[in-house]
Amino acid sequence: MRNDFFKSIWRLAVLGIVAALLNGCGIMSWFKSSPSPKTPPPISKGHNKVSFSTQWQARLYGLWPINPYQGTEIAHSAHQIVVANASGHLVSMNESGSQQWMRSLDGKSARGATIAHGVVYAGTNAGKVFAFDAKNGHKLWSVQLSSEVLTPVVYADDHLLMQTVNGHLWSLNPKDGKIQWTFSMNQPSLILRAVSTPTVHDGVVYAGFADGTLTALSLSTGAELWHARVAIAHGSNELARMVDVAARPIVADDQVFAAAYQGNLAAYTQQGGTQNWSVPMSVYLTPVWFKGHLYVADSDGVISEIDPGSGSILWKNDKLKGHAMTGLSSCGNDLLATDNGGYLYAFNPESGHRIGQTRLSSSGIQSSPVCLDNNQILALSDAGTLYRIKLEKR
Repeated sequence: MRNDFFKSIWRLAVLGIVAALLNGCGIMSWFKSSPSPKTPPPISKGHNKVSFSTQWQARLYGLWPINPYQGTEIAHSAHQIVVANASGHLVSMNESGSQQWMRSLDGKSARGATIAHGVVYAGTNAGKVFAFDAKNGHKLWSVQLSSEVLTPVVYADDHLLMQTVNGHLWSLNPKDGKIQWTFSMNQPSLILRAVSTPTVHDGVVYAGFADGTLTALSLSTGAELWHARVAIAHGSNELARMVDVAARPIVADDQVFAAAYQGNLAAYTQQGGTQNWSVPMSVYLTPVWFKGHLYVADSDGVISEIDPGSGSILWKNDKLKGHAMTGLSSCGNDLLATDNGGYLYAFNPESGHRIGQTRLSSSGIQSSPVCLDNNQILALSDAGTLYRIKLEKR
């Protein structure tokens, strides 16, 4: 009884420290430190089918910390690469990795930039959204929102969409940043501080929130069309009750796929949001829809192929269990993943076998691999080095 009392006091003290350190706008943000980087086991004999070669690497300066739940996105267009660091710098490079221009932001933008129609957009932790001319970095406009911007800016049909830490989804005019509409959900007292980037499909915005809700909205008006519970909070304390929909919703096969941290992976009908299936799974990385198949990395580092029609697991690779995965994507015919140990992995999407791996950096990788033409890949390390990698079959 005495031990239980002191345990309760200790839990309350820990939560009090978290609140004192991280409280902002009445909402506490939770940063769980990444597991210590791990060395992956060797690839099984006969499965090493892919090799990686570095085309170039560019050392960038500033702060590039890895947040296990909030990776930095690399913006890429035909002849331009743009990244934003945690020091508040926006850096534009050409296809060879040479710097074109750099701008200082009012606040930090660890989630990265967006390039659309010759304009670079970025949001910051000071609640500002900026627009720059992509060619020369000239500032076009900036606008102040109510709180920290937690997602990259999404451009869709003359709308700019982003979410802020206080549970607001915003639509801005790309020409001048004026507010078109807003939508808000009640936030729990403790959040993961990683919200899903909105997805737009056929005039509908799909967005996940920290309370475990997936919502469908009209792109033109912001009116709610339907909402569904991806996960329901339960547990004895606020940490156990976190069910943030941190992964970006995926729209494919006439369904909307959504995933929640400490919650579920689920599929819903596009029209009406009826749940087709749901399976228990803790996910914070956005799943990958690749050639009609759904792939997921859970919060334990286990990578699986999921049957999109039923939610059944078709294969599971647990060789990297315990690794803090920082990205999941695809390139060519392969599935790719990165982790906080600095490794880039390739998997056979049909069998789930690991078919290639290389360590790019001892400091960890903080971005999902970006696939370019000719099986080339961009990846950003925690030390601020941008790599361009060539993926080749052995």
